[in-house]
Amino acid sequence: MTDRMLNELWVVSASAVGLCAVLTAAWNRSLAMSMLIGGAWNLASLWCLARMLRAWLGPHPSRRRVIGWLLVKFPLLYAAIVLLLVQASVSALGFGIGFTVVLLTAMTWFAGTVWRRTATHA
Repeated sequence: MTDRMLNELWVVSASAVGLCAVLTAAWNRSLAMSMLIGGAWNLASLWCLARMLRAWLGPHPSRRRVIGWLLVKFPLLYAAIVLLLVQASVSALGFGIGFTVVLLTAMTWFAGTVWRRTATHA
């Protein structure tokens, strides 16, 4: 995955979460904020995963950078989510919706990218 593709995926996913949160804000602001937090957490996780895979499978593999990204992704991101979800102001439902919106958007975007590339080579 190139930097351009990753940036495009990031923008599309962030836009989808933002749109869902804006539409939800009129109904329930706490849920909308939790959706933004869930989406932001998933985007951060996706970014860390992409960096870790690049350090592992890129042109200059580095075990040290892979371990560094693993230490950022797992202990720090997961500790942050535990701290966020124990707060009464963050809804687990909203977090889950934001997380899922990013996940579904990323899967749809990736499938569309693969389909477009396959269609142009056929």
